[in-house]
Amino acid sequence: MESELNRKEISINNLKKSVYGTQLIILVIAIFCIVFFIGIDQFMNNLSELKNYRTYLYGFGAGFSLVLFNILLNYTIPERLLDDGGFNKRFFTSLSIFEMTLLCILIALSEELFFRGFFQAKFGLVIASIIFALVHFRYVKKPILFIIVLIESFFIGYLFMRTNNIIVVFIAHFILDYVLGMYMKLSLESEEEV
Repeated sequence: MESELNRKEISINNLKKSVYGTQLIILVIAIFCIVFFIGIDQFMNNLSELKNYRTYLYGFGAGFSLVLFNILLNYTIPERLLDDGGFNKRFFTSLSIFEMTLLCILIALSEELFFRGFFQAKFGLVIASIIFALVHFRYVKKPILFIIVLIESFFIGYLFMRTNNIIVVFIAHFILDYVLGMYMKLSLESEEEV
């Protein structure tokens, strides 16, 4: 499967530009939709939650729970069913730690503002979670990966529904992407050293 990605001859730089560009577009659309269709008041109130330890407790707890969920899946589901065509491995291992940090912040911020802050607030948990999973279109043809993203989306959406705090879900999403991205990067680097 990894050779399928290589055959398309997408350079890492073009891949990075594409991901950054897509996430920036989602962020701009999310901010626009929130300002004009939801209202900015709720999000301004969330800023006061930055001083509340529960924000971090729930965010980090949920994020590390999702990481643990993914690790357990890696040990219980055959690798071929979890193969995304080599995209994540190729992409995350090409990033410096600084780039990974910046990108994971951007991804978590843009996606959570758009899917929780706008879609879930406007259309509910089910619609937002399904659209979130569908937007990760490279997983649609991979039933196991699609179901995993859908479960994670419902989990984060439920967390938002319970806490009504965008910062909590941003932290959880960031932890999930960052820890798994670093795991991929460091495990591949250690394999190359052997």
